[in-house]
Amino acid sequence: MNKDQAYHQIALACLKSLRESNAANSKDQAQELYDAIDQGFQSQFALVMAELEDAKQRLDLINQLDPKQHSLADAQAIINAQGTAH
Repeated sequence: MNKDQAYHQIALACLKSLRESNAANSKDQAQELYDAIDQGFQSQFALVMAELEDAKQRLDLINQLDPKQHSLADAQAIINAQGTAH
């Protein structure tokens, strides 16, 4: 997921919060909006962490390849393997 997609998801969460807000005053609405922003960032951060963990696992697999038995193509196959889509 790129930065624009992440920001878009956070913006949608904010808009949803504003539309669904039943708050009595603007201070409550602001807090609901802050909570939506925080939740959006937490969600996006979790996706980034999952992608980071996936990349780490792939690098660990490449590191374990024996150069006498494996080629660059084997490393490229690990990198290009389809993982969990986010």
